[in-house]
Amino acid sequence: MNYMDKKNGGFTLTELLVVVGMIAFLAVLILIYLRNQVYKARDAKRKADMHLIQTAVEEYEKDRDCYPPENNVKCSPGNGLNPYLSKIPCDPISGKSYPYEPGGPTSCYNWYRMYALLDNEEAAIAGPGGVNYDYYVSSPNAPTPVPAVAPTPTPGSIPTPTPGGNGQYWGCFSGSCLLLSGPPYCSPKFGSGTCYWQCKNLLGEPINECQ
Repeated sequence: MNYMDKKNGGFTLTELLVVVGMIAFLAVLILIYLRNQVYKARDAKRKADMHLIQTAVEEYEKDRDCYPPENNVKCSPGNGLNPYLSKIPCDPISGKSYPYEPGGPTSCYNWYRMYALLDNEEAAIAGPGGVNYDYYVSSPNAPTPVPAVAPTPTPGSIPTPTPGGNGQYWGCFSGSCLLLSGPPYCSPKFGSGTCYWQCKNLLGEPINECQ
């Protein structure tokens, strides 16, 4: 007679739930990592595109003593900077031209700025047409664009961000880093316009809300 009590091998429901939970957690981490890598690649492409356009625009200016008008710096049809650049690249996601803003006398533009909206946000700046961007290149003599200012909040909401300078602080509001209007400051506050990228967690959810 066999007195050994054989048990069926396998996982209990609790063990299965733990394993499934760990797999799901690792899958989320992998997706976040891959998403961030895709974002970095797209942003690198945008910056490389803008460097190519900037080089062509500067060569254009050397030959004509004026920077090109806006219509010359369009990615469709994209031949407005020939022979300095055979095809002007478009934004890799929107497929649109990088916003180009010439300045100075319309008869002969003497400065320019060009903007992009990155996937990994940097300090927001006000661009042409009232649109906010977070990256730009420009001619050496171009005026510095002003920081983007958030809309005036309703009573009891967050402080109104204002253009800053030395000794000012930024805080996290709904995942965005905004400049604080002045003391008394809420907390936590940061000494950088990026809030040191502490306004969102790995899942893109708001954290470190300024209270």
